[in-house]
Amino acid sequence: MKILALVFASRREGKSVTLQVTEELCGLLHARSAGAELEIVTMSELPVLSCVGCKTCFREGFCPQDGADGMAVLRQKLRDCDALIAATPVYMYSVSGWCKNFLDRCARWCHVFELLGKPCVALSVTGQTGAARACDYLSECLETMGCCVAARLPMQRQGEGLLVGSEEAQAALSEAAGKLLDAVRQPENYLSELAEAQFQAMLKSFRGIETFRTLMGRRCPDEVDTFRQRGLMNCASLREALLKKGGSAT
Repeated sequence: MKILALVFASRREGKSVTLQVTEELCGLLHARSAGAELEIVTMSELPVLSCVGCKTCFREGFCPQDGADGMAVLRQKLRDCDALIAATPVYMYSVSGWCKNFLDRCARWCHVFELLGKPCVALSVTGQTGAARACDYLSECLETMGCCVAARLPMQRQGEGLLVGSEEAQAALSEAAGKLLDAVRQPENYLSELAEAQFQAMLKSFRGIETFRTLMGRRCPDEVDTFRQRGLMNCASLREALLKKGGSAT
């Protein structure tokens, strides 16, 4: 089993707190899953450029910037892993710029459910405030890509809440590790209502686009073709699509 941890912070030397907490979670997973392959990637290793809004990914199925930064490598790592940890520090009550760049560049994946069934933990770390807001945003973006978010972990260094290094935080990390491993076995149990709503919206939209384009004799955008090729056009729900896929992301 391959577990990938993406840490959307630039500091590798000196270790950011976000990285430290991620390493703790990875340690718990390693202890519970003998033979698991764990990889931690920070954005200093594979930086990602910001989206320019050209919409080529929607129309043609590729991003013109993938060859200029680390995004192509990250995409492949995400496809290959069996489970994902996504961790971000909190910047201005939201995810970091590194994280936002990454999520923006995954916009097409929210339309074609590229990560359908991928078990995931969303983690955010702040000094004092904004962790819950950032963690919810990160989690919801992952859910619309098809991820099965097993746990949300908003953590902070001071104030009221889940404090880094506290007994409560250690218990939450341990629980999250257990849930992530359970989601590897039964990802369908962790599909969210938000992901289902996203699927229904795309299903309705893409069916309409396909009908119109066919009548007009025009080619459909790549995202519509991909949606159909994956069998999603014939599914009544995202849960049905996942079960037909085999109940796992790999």
